[in-house]
Amino acid sequence: MKITTIFIAFIFILPLIAEATEQKENNNPVQCPYGHYWRSYKGGWYGAKRVVKSTTEANEIVIQFYVPQKGIRVHRIIESQNFFQAEIINQKGRVVDTVIIDKRTGRIRSIF
Repeated sequence: MKITTIFIAFIFILPLIAEATEQKENNNPVQCPYGHYWRSYKGGWYGAKRVVKSTTEANEIVIQFYVPQKGIRVHRIIESQNFFQAEIINQKGRVVDTVIIDKRTGRIRSIF
């Protein structure tokens, strides 16, 4: 009788365990082009809220964003009340982009 009870309980519990495992495996965020955040190919969560408190943190975010582009580097970072402003220069020393990094969210936006 005990074996039958255990077997019946196992039959009812097994589908619940399988469903929970399947949901855990399919818990990846959808890669939407606008409005959401996703795992970037560089390993970070681009667009995810990240408070930026210092110019060093802002520099890390900009470097991570521009990593694949050769000959591009951060020239200087200026701190404002709500954002950091970073100048991006090429090998010749010409400004190729000016971006702002929001202090509250860590998002990057070009203003050049």
